[in-house]
Amino acid sequence: MTIFTAVADFLLYTVFAYLAGSVVLKFVPEDRKPRIAESNYLLLGCVAGIVIFSLAPVMELVAFLKNEESWAGTFITVLIDSSTGHGWLVTLGLSILLGVAIYFNTSKYNQAYYLILLLLVIGFFSHVASLSLWAGFASHSIHFFFMAIWTGVLLHVAWFTKDGTNWPRFLAWFTPYAIFCVAALIASGIFIMLYFVELADYANSWALPYGQMLLLKHLSIIPLLAAAFINGFLTKRRAFSAVWLKVESLLLLVVFFFTAFMSKQAPPHNIDYTFQMEGAAPLVTWLKGDQYIPIAAALDWSTNGILLLCIGVLLLGMMIFSAYRQVSSWLSFLFGTGFIVTVYIGLMLNVSF
Repeated sequence: MTIFTAVADFLLYTVFAYLAGSVVLKFVPEDRKPRIAESNYLLLGCVAGIVIFSLAPVMELVAFLKNEESWAGTFITVLIDSSTGHGWLVTLGLSILLGVAIYFNTSKYNQAYYLILLLLVIGFFSHVASLSLWAGFASHSIHFFFMAIWTGVLLHVAWFTKDGTNWPRFLAWFTPYAIFCVAALIASGIFIMLYFVELADYANSWALPYGQMLLLKHLSIIPLLAAAFINGFLTKRRAFSAVWLKVESLLLLVVFFFTAFMSKQAPPHNIDYTFQMEGAAPLVTWLKGDQYIPIAAALDWSTNGILLLCIGVLLLGMMIFSAYRQVSSWLSFLFGTGFIVTVYIGLMLNVSF
């Protein structure tokens, strides 16, 4: 079920971002954005996706609780008696209202209103909100909001732009907009992370599945920021091309992927206790062998590890250099993903638990 719910979360992030991008672009004057092909059917499909993909935690709870009772009976019980079920029912109601608003092409303010309410529902029923209601609710909602409005605009412009109309005027506002969103995402992300992992335990958490996904998420953010730098500065004065935005959007989806799987792992509030319950992460066992408590991460330099870290830095440099020399953008994407893989393995080979 973990893979099922993680994939559902990944798809939920994606469809929510697409909807958010559509709403944001409605507030942008026509002379400050390119012509974008948008389909109401795709928007309605994304609304249906919110309903379907947000149902995954409910089905996971139903599978866990099902005993002698039928699936339908357990499903109804979960909807009535659990906060997970209540959250999905609210999501269903708001999604119907949003779908009606999109179908009848009501005002952009109306659509934004229902979308923001859906976002707040996700924040209210998030894991971090269960640990600290108002601070967790606020931080998760802010994090999800800036993720959606940045990613959403990027997805629309990267994959659905018809031509380069108003391209310089679009980049003039999108670059500072993206920088502000990224800054807000990083600040709120650090705030949320500290609810689950103390800074002193950050490296120790790498022994656990949650820590591995957290590390991979953080590593995947680095080439994403490099792609954002390329789009915001290196290619800004060139002729219209959405291909670099496509690279950035794909790297964003890599971050979504690791985030989705991380959210399904047990948070390491206590490293040794979580290790006893969950065991070591499979990748750690594969690279480092069996691990034992107490977990205490320490640098353990190795020739192979150092070489891989150096290769990772070179790959990141090549990603930026290839953009400067106008080499294939997809080659830069490979350099970015290569950076994640090599630096990850290099770090694992240079640390012992």
